[in-house]
Amino acid sequence: MKKSPSFSAPWLLPVVFLLASASVGFAKTQKKSTASNQETPSALLLAAMKNMTTGVWSVNGTVSLEKTIKLHGLLSGEDYDLTMEPRGMRGIAIKNKAWVCSDRETWHAGSPDDRLPYDWTHTPIMAGRVVELPFEKVGAEPRDGQTWLHIRLKVPDKKIDPKALPQYWVVLDSQGQAQYIGHVEMPVISQAANSVLYCSFDYAPSKEKIAPPPLGAPVDDKAHGFNDIEQHKFEWKGKIVRVEVTPKLLQSEQIGEFTYRAFL
Repeated sequence: MKKSPSFSAPWLLPVVFLLASASVGFAKTQKKSTASNQETPSALLLAAMKNMTTGVWSVNGTVSLEKTIKLHGLLSGEDYDLTMEPRGMRGIAIKNKAWVCSDRETWHAGSPDDRLPYDWTHTPIMAGRVVELPFEKVGAEPRDGQTWLHIRLKVPDKKIDPKALPQYWVVLDSQGQAQYIGHVEMPVISQAANSVLYCSFDYAPSKEKIAPPPLGAPVDDKAHGFNDIEQHKFEWKGKIVRVEVTPKLLQSEQIGEFTYRAFL
């Protein structure tokens, strides 16, 4: 089987962890809020993150290091359908099945462990130690009957560039309850690359479903022998052809829900 292109998977950690000690220490000096815990920015952020652990969510944004990579697609738990631009490399992972397309046309079996685009897009909305740190309200604006609450990590050093701090835009309903994270901007550490990436993503609930890649229609309704296939190999490259054989099955491999690759 042809070796498929893959997404390498580095360890990613929000840069906020580097600020954890200072932030927590700063928080202990603050007076306890008289508001309920559910109304604090950190509590709203946690509620939004928990809501995004189920359902399907669209994502669209960028990851920047030396170059800027655009990412768009769908997330649903640990499943994903994501495309990286400008290369157009697309990956789909559903449970223990995965597929990769590197030329916008041909799909190959992939590995569900290759999760680079997923890690980039999922790390910013993943509940973890980030919600244990203090966040402060920066502003709020109404959008389509909802309120987008802009919050930012609260640190004692006011000279820190705001772009170096995790920032979230939490979408609230008319009752002030957190629904989801509509936008996030934050630096993320890639331990594999030993560098800091800057992520900026938009998220929204989606009615689409993550599905295996379409196989497409055969070139025609006829069954072709290997001589015909050899004569049309350039014309039929990457297409599905009905094959006329008297097979002896040597090996088969499932590459889709109802699709198998056979060795005859």
